[in-house]
Amino acid sequence: MGKLYLNEIIVIDDGSTDNTAEVVSRFERVKLIKNDTNRGKAQSMQQGVENTEADILFFCDADLKDLTVEIVAQIIQPVAKRKYDMYIGVRNNFMQKAVTLFALNSGERAVRRELWNELPEHFKYRYRVEAGLNFIAKRRGNGYGWEKFEYYQTLKEKKYGFLKGTLLRWWMNLDVAYAYLLTIFQRLKR
Repeated sequence: MGKLYLNEIIVIDDGSTDNTAEVVSRFERVKLIKNDTNRGKAQSMQQGVENTEADILFFCDADLKDLTVEIVAQIIQPVAKRKYDMYIGVRNNFMQKAVTLFALNSGERAVRRELWNELPEHFKYRYRVEAGLNFIAKRRGNGYGWEKFEYYQTLKEKKYGFLKGTLLRWWMNLDVAYAYLLTIFQRLKR
């Protein structure tokens, strides 16, 4: 496939208590933005957008296993070639393999800046962001595409323990469900 050239890499440390800053400091070309408190996924993504002038934005979660340069290139290429305005990498997780609606909320995606700029503010909150991007992309320009890849994310239940991880998963799912309700109301208003 050839080499993948990223112009810049921005890491948003969203109030973590791990050694993210120490790891990032080993890479002089990687920019670190550290939040003192957790602002949520969508706000962290917005911070990344505000700190770059790139026309194509690639977002990915930090807790991924087996995400390779080749997979990143395969997610970016359809957007770079203008086939789609957004392309989603679907993980090899049970939920994403079982339910396509969940799969399309995957965090690994290449997005045209114009598409991000069209995203209403009420979607730039917590976990609503992917459902909002999917809604906007479906209704404009070249839409979006997706593909399943052999990488996965550490389960919340494994990262935080069963009880806390389960609660966080349900909180995330409720936020995503709310985002889908917002898209239904937006369609009805048209």
